[in-house]
Amino acid sequence: MDVLFLENLVMNFLILMVTSKFSKRKTSTLRLFIGAFVGALYVVFLLICPGFKIYYTAFSKFALSLLIVALVFTPKKVWEFIKILVLFYASTFIFAGAAFAFLYFNQNGGFLKNGVVYVFWQSQTIVLLLSVVTVGIIVRIFWEIFQHRFERDKLLIPLKISFESKKIGMAALIDTGNSLFDPLSNLPVVVVEFNALREILPEEIKNIYENSRENDLTCVTNIISNSEWIARFRLIPFSSLGKQNGMLLGFKPDYIEIGENQHKKDINEVIIGIYNSILSRNERYKALLNPELVG
Repeated sequence: MDVLFLENLVMNFLILMVTSKFSKRKTSTLRLFIGAFVGALYVVFLLICPGFKIYYTAFSKFALSLLIVALVFTPKKVWEFIKILVLFYASTFIFAGAAFAFLYFNQNGGFLKNGVVYVFWQSQTIVLLLSVVTVGIIVRIFWEIFQHRFERDKLLIPLKISFESKKIGMAALIDTGNSLFDPLSNLPVVVVEFNALREILPEEIKNIYENSRENDLTCVTNIISNSEWIARFRLIPFSSLGKQNGMLLGFKPDYIEIGENQHKKDINEVIIGIYNSILSRNERYKALLNPELVG
């Protein structure tokens, strides 16, 4: 019984610690220990009181999970509580999967009864250590993926573009690889998907992209030269991976707004480059901002 209690205490503590890391929710070591202690005590209770069948049900175990999350993290909002609970279960499944994998390879190492895993004394230390090491590797991989996505999200910023009193809004990515400037005015260029700009562009400009003729310089030049918007549009040379000496059609907007609320910034001296393709596969952003615009 004491071995079972200690095993569960250690594993519960590690599970809660991983949950804290993934949820970015700081908590004290004491709270982690209390949550782990409650979980381990529950397992011991099942062992010494087998007659209480209600405590073996999924409902009781789910209620225990709610109690542990509430004790350790004390989330104040429902959505925050659900998020932490999901991460708690995900961490639990990772640890349980690792333990069961090693028990499978060492078939004499333990057994499952009434939802409780029992590990024999001669193998329990090895299984525990191997499980912890495996979970550490898995968590490290997932954490790096999670961190990369989080850092990417921090680079997303609201963008509004105004042209001839028409406004559109979208999410933009601060792209350190975008060092594009208009060679005539030396203004920074914001690269924006054509589909995101469609509503504010003049008809003759829309026709260029709808017919995929943006790379036909003769056609583009003729249309712009005969348009009343000739003073607002220009051709911007660029180079990128897979395409050297490219040409991007751009225009000068009335102004753009970057950010929101107290962090909002209005910029007049900027060029919008029209890109006739998709910038983000998951459509998380529609524009690439030159870093100088937010500096």
